[in-house]
Amino acid sequence: MNNFLISAVLLLMISSCQTISELESLGQHYQEHNDHKSLQKVVNLMALDSDILFVKNILGEPIDMGFDYRYLVDSVGENGCVIGAVFHINEFGKIDQKWIDEICE
Repeated sequence: MNNFLISAVLLLMISSCQTISELESLGQHYQEHNDHKSLQKVVNLMALDSDILFVKNILGEPIDMGFDYRYLVDSVGENGCVIGAVFHINEFGKIDQKWIDEICE
């Protein structure tokens, strides 16, 4: 039973490291290419309750609206609006909502 518990903890630690490495890789790709595909994957993998400094570390400097961070891609949507990811920031400086879609404002 003890070996099983140790193995489970070790597997959990390894998988969390892979996710962080994947996030870093996708974030780097987004910073270099401003592409929809890598930004979508970052939005999907980024955990809610992530600190805003972590988001900036992965994706670079955002468009800082004060209450959310925005990252744009190199294309527009059906309505002619820019496509981007929005990370809403709660009062504790953590991400409490995230999405990627057209930003028509």
